[in-house]
Amino acid sequence: MKAAAALLAILLVFSLPVFGQTYGTGAAAPGTAAATGTTAATGTTATTATGTTAATTTTPTTTTPAAPKPDLSVPMDTAKEWTIGFSIFGAEGLSPENAYLAFSLPLLLADEVSGLATHLYGKEEGVLARQLIVSRELMTVEESITKTQKERDALLFGDTQPTPSALKGVDDRLSLILARRDFLQTMDPTKIEMKEEKPVAVKEGTEVGRLLDLPKVPPATYCAQKGLQLLVGGTVREVEGYLVMDAWAYDASMGKVVFETREAAQRDELYASLPNAGKELASLILGRQWSKLSFAPDPPTSSLYVDGKLLVSGGSPALYLAPGDHEIVVTSPGCIEETRTLTLEPGAELPLAVTLVRTSAGTVAISSEPTGANLYVDSIWMGTTPFSLERPFTRSRAVLSLPGYYDLPFSLGVDSPPQLTFTLQADIGPRDVAQKKARDEFYISFAWFAVSLPLPLFSYAFYVDNYIRAFVTEAQSDQLTSQIFSTSYYAGVGISAALFVWMVFRIIHYVNVSNQVAG
Repeated sequence: MKAAAALLAILLVFSLPVFGQTYGTGAAAPGTAAATGTTAATGTTATTATGTTAATTTTPTTTTPAAPKPDLSVPMDTAKEWTIGFSIFGAEGLSPENAYLAFSLPLLLADEVSGLATHLYGKEEGVLARQLIVSRELMTVEESITKTQKERDALLFGDTQPTPSALKGVDDRLSLILARRDFLQTMDPTKIEMKEEKPVAVKEGTEVGRLLDLPKVPPATYCAQKGLQLLVGGTVREVEGYLVMDAWAYDASMGKVVFETREAAQRDELYASLPNAGKELASLILGRQWSKLSFAPDPPTSSLYVDGKLLVSGGSPALYLAPGDHEIVVTSPGCIEETRTLTLEPGAELPLAVTLVRTSAGTVAISSEPTGANLYVDSIWMGTTPFSLERPFTRSRAVLSLPGYYDLPFSLGVDSPPQLTFTLQADIGPRDVAQKKARDEFYISFAWFAVSLPLPLFSYAFYVDNYIRAFVTEAQSDQLTSQIFSTSYYAGVGISAALFVWMVFRIIHYVNVSNQVAG
């Protein structure tokens, strides 16, 4: 029994080095022991021959970045407005006295369609507009493909051998762009979200009257360059004493000319034909039928609300509304508002002349010292003081004027008190002289204030310095000097404060005189 126990103990002793090994990448071979202090395995805890644990070494893990994915997003409609542009007309054989027609005709044509607010997309036009968005996106992608291919050719056929990583980077970008092109070519344009109604905007150029320059490229390219949905252009030429005008409109989404007109006449007759051309253009710009309303209110500053929406403030010769019934509300300060219901027929032109009934906001009595001053309200003579007049509902500028006295301006409104009394100042000379004198007095007061500032500043510094020295040395001379500078400091503060008050008074006086001069 004792012999068996001894034999088991011997086997355990000889097996300990074997059981202590860790096998794996970099481990010691079975039956061998790692050297003292060395690591037996990478990424694991190793046991050395002396029974100690070696340090743990972790092998870094390399993460391969995910490959970029192609852009498969649906293009967006970035146009916030439906934009129209009028270009100057081409001139062919025009005499010098008629050369201005190349500018005046498109300007007058633009005036005929001014006031158009919104464009409504029809069903077919909406589809074509979405297709145009895709086409322009494809043009951008094709440009990127061409640019990337040129970059790749430069690497392949350059003077130096390209690195594999550089070549792979270009190839990866090219494959992404090609995938974007394939997606755009096969996508359904109806997936593009687009508002069916957009505000109309007129694109301005740099030519006379802010016209666009004469197109020198095809209309489709010109519209893409200028961001236009509709381009209106034309030519005017002189043939045997007659003027021939050819006007056209190119729709970018439809990709074709949607309006053409030709007129051959004398100059005045040519102008007379523009309203008819404007009516046809109005239908294209609005995208629907229309009715034209001319607004002539009294008072002239009245506001017009159509179906609860403010349309215009003041008179307007051309307001384009959709045919049908509309609720019209006309308002003006100091007047009773008027409400009507209008039925507009397609293509009809209806004048709207409204005279509002005025109300009263009370009176205000104006007096002056001395009396007899002339009272002007908005440059209209009202009478002489003392004078009573109705309060204006809008802020008005009034002036009292009397020979030998300065004019006195003031304002009137619905919040003016019932009694206003003014004292006129005698005219002692040109106002600019008084203004210059007040200005010089302010400058002098400011200069004295600025000069006085160093006295308290330096006195305070010397006072602190001598006070500290007197506290340390307890010398009588330092204490006396400290008291002198303390007194000088407080005196300087008083002088500066007084000069500051004087300066403030002078600047207030200067401002008042300047306001009187300005009226």
